[in-house]
Amino acid sequence: MARIIYSLSGQGRGHTSRSLATSAALRECGHEVRFCCGGTARRILEARGETVMPVPRLRQVVRKNAIMPSRTLAANWPSLRNRTTIVTRLADLFADYAPDLLINDFEGFSWRAAKRLGIPILSFNHQQVVTETEYSLPLRHRYHARLAKIIINVIAPKNPEWLLLTSFFFPALKRKRRAKIVKPIIRGAVQELEPTCGEHVLVYFNDPEGSTGVLDLLEEVGGPSIVYNFPLPPAPGAYPTIRFKPPSMDGFLEDLSRCRAIICTAGFTLISEALYLDKPLLVVPNKGVFEQTLNALFLQRQGLGTAVIDRRLTARDLKNFLREADRFTERIRNRPECGNKAAVRYIEDVLSQVSPSVYAVPSSSSSTVPCLPSAMPSPNPAVIDMM
Repeated sequence: MARIIYSLSGQGRGHTSRSLATSAALRECGHEVRFCCGGTARRILEARGETVMPVPRLRQVVRKNAIMPSRTLAANWPSLRNRTTIVTRLADLFADYAPDLLINDFEGFSWRAAKRLGIPILSFNHQQVVTETEYSLPLRHRYHARLAKIIINVIAPKNPEWLLLTSFFFPALKRKRRAKIVKPIIRGAVQELEPTCGEHVLVYFNDPEGSTGVLDLLEEVGGPSIVYNFPLPPAPGAYPTIRFKPPSMDGFLEDLSRCRAIICTAGFTLISEALYLDKPLLVVPNKGVFEQTLNALFLQRQGLGTAVIDRRLTARDLKNFLREADRFTERIRNRPECGNKAAVRYIEDVLSQVSPSVYAVPSSSSSTVPCLPSAMPSPNPAVIDMM
């Protein structure tokens, strides 16, 4: 058995979904896992009875579907200014726990504490696809790409021993010895769904401010829609074809599994879960959030959906997407599924190196994401963001 600290970004629910699925599989393998996070992730994990080592969250401030750089800096400045104090406090907590490994899912303080103590680090996220892979870009996206790389290199672990990326697209790795890409991590609640193709379109924007025009377009195009995270209309009956729903994880997943198609911002987790359920997407990335732009570009390049980037969604976009939805669905059905087992095998290989005196591969279990003995080459020990 190994002792693991799993640190993760506190913004949104995507990192939490991935960490819960991965940690459940690791616990089935007999390992001990303790979380380190703040923000939304901390609230979700503590509500589930998890012990969490608290750390301030670093977050993006989005308004009218665009990132606000100055407000983002202002929101994070108190934590950035007190970085040394935060890292020192975390190092004390880590030393008391004495972990064999830190798994870091885009959390900016924990890996600095781990480096101070000499704890091995596995960086496991989607964001570093931006910095660790090769891809072509239209000229208009290159400024935000450069800015994103600077930010990612500040937050993500610097030169960790191992780097594991998860993605629904697979550009060439810059350093194959340093990194590996696996398919998306899909939580058990999504794996258990039995998708059907209903009539409604599901709509979710992570920040609906300034996006009410989307509702007008849905009404103009016609057909039933279910929307989440939008405020109720000022007048009852203003949008007769649209059903407004309050936040609900179970309700959202049920509507996701039964929808005809999805319109959403371009967060990695929702895209991944939609593709797993064979749902075509029309994505509108948050302006200035390059990771979402890259997700959108590859979604469109692979013929899995439509992307509307750096401009307003139009009725024509929506009509064209819905007309092509069945074709997108056929392409999605031919794709491989999730990367849970491959990710666990990789982590097992890492653990076999960092704690060889206490680590042993236990027998496989019958859980949704079982622990499997390794069938891949050992990682190089010298190597190193939905609803």
